[in-house]
Amino acid sequence: MLRKIQDFIGREWKKILILMIVAVAYQVFSFSFLYKVDPDLARDSYQKLGGFFKYAAKGIIEFTITYYVLIWLAWLPLLQKRKVSRFFLIIVLVFAVKAGYSLLFEFKNVNFKVDPSQKGLSEFILNHKMAFYLISMGVAYMLTLLVCLVVAVIIDFNHRSKRQKELEKQKLDAELSAIKYQINPHFLFNSLSFIYSKTVPLSEEVSNAVLLLSDIMRYALGKEEDAEGKVALEKEITHMKNVIEINQMRFNNKLSIQYAEQLDNPRARITPLVLITLVENAFKHGDLLDPANPLVIRTESDERQVRFYIRNKKKAGPRELSTNIGLNNVKQRLQLMYADKHTFNITDNEHFYTSELTINL
Repeated sequence: MLRKIQDFIGREWKKILILMIVAVAYQVFSFSFLYKVDPDLARDSYQKLGGFFKYAAKGIIEFTITYYVLIWLAWLPLLQKRKVSRFFLIIVLVFAVKAGYSLLFEFKNVNFKVDPSQKGLSEFILNHKMAFYLISMGVAYMLTLLVCLVVAVIIDFNHRSKRQKELEKQKLDAELSAIKYQINPHFLFNSLSFIYSKTVPLSEEVSNAVLLLSDIMRYALGKEEDAEGKVALEKEITHMKNVIEINQMRFNNKLSIQYAEQLDNPRARITPLVLITLVENAFKHGDLLDPANPLVIRTESDERQVRFYIRNKKKAGPRELSTNIGLNNVKQRLQLMYADKHTFNITDNEHFYTSELTINL
């Protein structure tokens, strides 16, 4: 438990420190304002509550915890993930804890000073002290919720702006890399076209392989992305099928591959070259010559989700050295593009390697 508390403070100390500084300023301002309006009431009120320093210390701790919970555990998850039930549960629990503590330890010491000129209100306050106290707490709590909402909106906006800048920077880096190699692809496509024209009369299989290779490179180096850096799912799948087919040609159609798809929404927009990276990993590290354990690939899409599943048997014997660059790139791109709107799970055991990706549209 102590270790978890230390880890929490290590991660969140900046947020906690900022809230504590604001809490100190709030306590000083409240006391100064009340003292200026009615010095006797201020002295009497703080005396009954244990003195200024004791009450202020309690107030700083309460303020820090309340605002941290409401901002980072209630409002931000609601704004980012639409977790309505969790939001209402937290705000009700926070109010219940605050009200319960105040009624048990502070209510009996509160100075209900009333204005005799306002007879009706004065009678209500004196005859219904607990009701008035709870109503006052409720109004103050609503103001606290409003302030927390404003702070959470600012934090969320800042987070989204930073994420957008990261995406724009990544896209710019990719475009600069493409510009650097602009001459080579142009030369390569011309060369492939020449080779294709020469091989058509000689071998249909070879000419088809050249055509497939040309399509694969055109997709990988082309400008298929929209303004958000996404492509239609059907284009990504066509590219994946081309890679599968050219690998089958390399191994004389001896690879055991079981592919299935159900595309109710083939035009769903996804980040490109993610699915193919997972397929290429399977070709690189998998044993695809065992009919009893084929490479299994499943792609599904509807109006809400894109789901991708791939499972391969591992090669026996010494493993090929892997840098995990491709996989790390996939994780980074998914996180930047979808954040909490995706799940990516990998199951790596002794004999099989499985990847499951779900993207919420």
